[in-house]
Parts: sequence; structure tokens; C-alpha cells
Amino acid sequence: MNRLLSLKGKIASIMSILVFTSIFSYSSHVYGDGQLTETEELDSLTVALYPYVPDLERFEKAVAEEWATVQPDVALNFVDWDGYSSDPYEDLDVFVFDAIYLSHFIEEDYLMPLTHDDIDESTDILSFALDGVTVNDHVYAIPQIVCTNLLYTRADDSSLSEVSSVPELYQKVGPRQSSGIIPEHGEGLLIDMSGSTTKVLMYLDALLDTTGVYTDYDVLPELTHLNRSALKSLIMLQRMAGAQQSNYWPDNNDPYIRAKWFEEGYGKAYIGYTEAMSSMGDFANEVNFKTISLSNTTDIPVFYGDVVGINSAITDEDKQEVAIELANVIAASDTLVDAVAPDENNPYPQYLLPARESVYDKLAGDYPIYGELKGIATHEDNKLFKMGSDARPWLDEAKPIIAEKLATKASKKALDYRPAIK
Repeated sequence: MNRLLSLKGKIASIMSILVFTSIFSYSSHVYGDGQLTETEELDSLTVALYPYVPDLERFEKAVAEEWATVQPDVALNFVDWDGYSSDPYEDLDVFVFDAIYLSHFIEEDYLMPLTHDDIDESTDILSFALDGVTVNDHVYAIPQIVCTNLLYTRADDSSLSEVSSVPELYQKVGPRQSSGIIPEHGEGLLIDMSGSTTKVLMYLDALLDTTGVYTDYDVLPELTHLNRSALKSLIMLQRMAGAQQSNYWPDNNDPYIRAKWFEEGYGKAYIGYTEAMSSMGDFANEVNFKTISLSNTTDIPVFYGDVVGINSAITDEDKQEVAIELANVIAASDTLVDAVAPDENNPYPQYLLPARESVYDKLAGDYPIYGELKGIATHEDNKLFKMGSDARPWLDEAKPIIAEKLATKASKKALDYRPAIK
């Protein structure tokens, strides 16, 4: 599911999240009557959900209501924690994080290993997602949401119906012609590449499609000589969008502003996460969407994973059992249905991609788009996007390098680049 700090776009900040360096200073709110105490009795668990979703409150409410039927005497202390910025705090019991950091968290011993028997209805979980969090027969997190970029086109625009790759899209759309942030009606590409993390992860995605071989990036690529074909994919995207628009982030922190522009007729195509449809209203029923390759040779569909981990700092066996219960509730089918479906304050689903097949079936009756999304989420070639244990330092090194490359290329003429990757 953004992922990512433009994300879950998936990445520039989707919402204002306070992250503090002290383990005692992060903000929290409690569901239930209990409080953490110095006694042996377990009154509450501290939990952090993945923050970069359209409506975090719906997730917290769904988890709290389902948890009340399982463990009514154990309160949930929800806290704000951003896994992109810091490792888990010692007193953070259960937390949802992006699977790109799975290997890092395993290496640093932040995660309590589980067995398949610990996972409720494990056969319902998307197989590629469960495989991705399983290392040496240990399950280190429970998949909750997956996320990938889709190409959105208007249903009445037949000119893009056969497009399946960035080079093909470039041949149809061409370099941006208008100036300014918002393109003209039916012209250019709408895409958010504003986050430095986004740029790096898109480069790794393009590298997979370029080489045609999936890797979990246990060994991350060297940065002294970037792969020219993979980099050219990002350059094409930037040229179709225009450097100003592709790097634009709104003052109101609306992560789905481009989806709204697309609904209003601006841009010929839009690339974004599935949850962007939550901002399109009924127009979501008037668009076609599909995964898109960043190469003209192969497509390895990789998905970011929001996965539920349990802190290995928990040593008390009784508390471990309750924490496993909570992790299962967070990733449960009924919880996810309630979290992504409309409620009294939201007329449209969140259009996230749950990591359980049953959720798609439960939602598709009222929201047919979920029938289409199930086909995307269950494709046999899908893989989980992962990075090696040195993900943090590698990202810190890669972000300015790739950002500088794209900024340099943005100043050159579009005609210097052919639409096909060589």
C-alpha cells in the first residue's frame, strides 16, 4: 500500500505526523479503561498503525471495536510512530510498518518471530505477501495491506487502452507541452515524484523491470554508476509530467490532489496508488486502471507491504500471547472490511489493497471496483517489495544522488531522449 513518504505514495508526508526522539514523547490516545502499570497485570498494549492511509481514524476505530470483542479488559494505547523515520521504540508493543524495512528490523532484532500456526486463517493471506515476510520458516510480521502504482486512464480514451509500460506511455503522451504545475485538459501525465524516498524506490522498481529478475535487494545496488535504462524510465515520467508538477507538494498536504485534478479533466493519464480513488468520488467508476511496467521488456509487479510486527522486547509469555492476538486482529478480514469500507462520515471506500483475499469478496458486492482490484492483488507474478538490512543508510546515500540526476535531466531538452529503453 505509500508507499512511502509521498505516499502508500507508499515519500512526502500525507499528513502531519509528530515524531519525537524520546521514547516517552510520542503522542497517544487510549481506547478502553486500562493504563500501563508497573504491576504484572496487563492492562493495555501500545500500538502504532501505518499512518499513511486516507483515513487513519477508520483503521483505529475498526481495530478498537474488533479488539473489544476479543480482549475487553486490555486497552489499546494508539500512538503516532513513523517507521520511515525511526526504528521501533522499546515500549511499542505492536506496530505496522513498511516491509522495505523488514530485513533491517530482523537484523536489529526488533521483531518477535512467529510460526504459521500463530497466524489466524493464514491461507486467506495473499501468498506473495506471506512468503515475503517469511524468513527461514519464521513469520516476522503479518501482512495487512499491499500497495502498488497503477496507470489510470479515462474509460472513453481508447488511445491509451493498449499501453502497458512507461516507454509505450511516453510514445502516446510525449513530453509535457504546457507550463505551470497543472497540465491542460487531456494533456500530460499526473504523477507525484516529490518525495526523495519515492524517487529512490521508483528507481529500484524500474531496475527490477529492466533486469527482468526479482530480488529482495538483500544486496542493494551500487550508486556510483546508476543503471541508465532504469533511470531513463524515471526521466520519461518526469518529462511527461513536467518537472514542476512531478515535484509539486501542496501546502495543504493533500496527497491525492492529482487524483482530483484528473477527475476535473486535467492530464491525459494519471499514475498513483489505488487509494487515490477514494478522492475521485463517483468518477472512480469512469476510469480504467492497470499495473504498468517501468521497462519495455518485462514487468515484475512489486507491491509495498504494510505488515504487523510484534516487538521482541516483550519477554513475558502472557503478554506475548496477547500481543499475537492483537496483531491478528489488526490484520483480520473483518477488521479490514470495516477499516476500508465507507462509514457515516465517508461516502466512499478507502480503496486500499487488503492482504486478505476474503476482503475483496466481501466488498465487491457493494463496490465492484474491488472485484477488479482482486485480480491485480492476486496476480501470480506479484512480489513483495523488500530491501536489505542496510536499507536506512543506503536510502540516505541514494536520495540526493538520484534526485540530483533527475534535476539535471529535467533541464535538458526532451528530444534528447528516445521513448524506448535501450
